[in-house]
Amino acid sequence: MFTTIKSFTFAASVSLLALTSATAAELPKVSEISVDASYDAAQDSNAAALYPELQTDINKAVAEMVPTSDDAADPIIRIDIRKIALDGDTYLPDSAEFNQIEGVVAIEGRDGSVSDVTFPVNIVAATADTAAPEGYFLVPPSTEDFYTAMVYGFAKTVAEELARVNTSGDAISR
Repeated sequence: MFTTIKSFTFAASVSLLALTSATAAELPKVSEISVDASYDAAQDSNAAALYPELQTDINKAVAEMVPTSDDAADPIIRIDIRKIALDGDTYLPDSAEFNQIEGVVAIEGRDGSVSDVTFPVNIVAATADTAAPEGYFLVPPSTEDFYTAMVYGFAKTVAEELARVNTSGDAISR
């Protein structure tokens, strides 16, 4: 099953990495992106040991999708990764496979004031079983490809949700 999920995720990663500059232009600028992981302290979680660079990788991925600035008046995005799991289990197997990332995003002012803007970001890789077309061989992506797809999927969701709020914390009407 995980091979099928990885195959789907590899295909999906192409679209995740293709967040257009037009979408990025619609997002509010932020002065800082901070990613922490509260799953580090969670009992029965080995994700921090298996993926010590996850916070840095998510930070970089979000920075690629959300416009940043040097303006101190622009807000800060704080992301807390709370769960890394494989089918709900936070103790990952020796293969280090996972298919869930859960976190919370908070937008705060540069002065440290926390706005009322927080939103959850929960992603899961799932797919129906698919077969390769006749005459083709299915080549599942590597664990690294899958990891990249999950990181960019999380970052893309952060960017999409950020587009739904403005920096003052009011919802943007559609």
